[in-house]
Amino acid sequence: MDRDSDGAFIGWCHLSKWDPNYRSASLGYCLTEASWGHGYAAEAARALLQWAFDTLDLNRVQAEADTRNIASVRVLEKLGFVREGTLREDCVVNGQVSDSWVFGLLKREWQPSSHPVHTR
Repeated sequence: MDRDSDGAFIGWCHLSKWDPNYRSASLGYCLTEASWGHGYAAEAARALLQWAFDTLDLNRVQAEADTRNIASVRVLEKLGFVREGTLREDCVVNGQVSDSWVFGLLKREWQPSSHPVHTR
């Protein structure tokens, strides 16, 4: 991701584990610390999700967030992701073992320009 105002690199946002047979993929993003809190992650992820659901015809996108990273959790929830479970001690960050939460977003729940309405 490059910032529009000055072209500076501020991070990345991508889909991985794309499986066209299952129509699913995983979303990931990482921003430079100076770019935190400006809405860049949500903006980039929203554009990528729109492309994923429209062009790739995905039915499900999954994401994971360290349970200590509340800002990332808020980004996912803002996009309409639903927390589905916990991966216990699945990562080590700066020498500390941590859990991650797994989030999922279904195509039928996706609302690109407004706050999502969850259906179950």
